[in-house]
Amino acid sequence: MEGGMFLVPAEVAELTGRRRRAGQREALTAMGIAYRVRPDGTAAVLRSVAEVALGKSKPTEGTHRPRLNLPPKHNAMTRS
Repeated sequence: MEGGMFLVPAEVAELTGRRRRAGQREALTAMGIAYRVRPDGTAAVLRSVAEVALGKSKPTEGTHRPRLNLPPKHNAMTRS
């Protein structure tokens, strides 16, 4: 089931092999997959984080630098 930004509860259960919330959180921690705990106690796992942790995709943050088209540097001490 692919889709939204977060894994759905069934996907978290399948990923961790655990049904109970506490067990899912323990498994996610052991697997090195970052998550946040929602107010209802379920684990919120970003799909992209799970995919990177499992090797499906590569991390994208910091892999490229933005290209800025700035005017040439002007020295304020130089008179024209």
